[in-house]
Amino acid sequence: MTVPAETPADMVIERQVNEAIASGHPLPRWGWPQPPPYNGATGAERVYVWQQNRIGQMLGLMPRLGTCSACERRKAEGSHGEIYFRPFALHPVCRSCHARIHRRYGSPGTWQDFLNDGTPAGSWLRILPMKPISRVDALEIAKRPDVLKALAEYSAALQAGKSE
Repeated sequence: MTVPAETPADMVIERQVNEAIASGHPLPRWGWPQPPPYNGATGAERVYVWQQNRIGQMLGLMPRLGTCSACERRKAEGSHGEIYFRPFALHPVCRSCHARIHRRYGSPGTWQDFLNDGTPAGSWLRILPMKPISRVDALEIAKRPDVLKALAEYSAALQAGKSE
């Protein structure tokens, strides 16, 4: 497979995993209830992204998790992807921080306390929007080569009242 040099690393992994699926690699079995929608992705789409990620792990395409990129204290046990339409634009997180990230919409005060409790100024957590991202906006963000930069711009526009 030839990939242009400017292709983001997460998109290279996505192409490799999609090629494996197209070549017959079985999808891992999801053994839990379907999750609710999140940032424009349906529950079924979220399950499929989990399956893609598991295949990426099985094929050795995923980087090691290491330390949680949110609290920087605990071992990362999984990954968080804010934009499900870029399934490999991930951040390693521990279970506790991952739950906090997903609960931030319903508990903004608790989320702000978490951010104020030693989260570095340049942390990716600080660019996460406080309102769910619509499907249209999530798809637009996913098209951008630098998802974090696009997400930061989206969040800034949302805070400035320029986006719904």
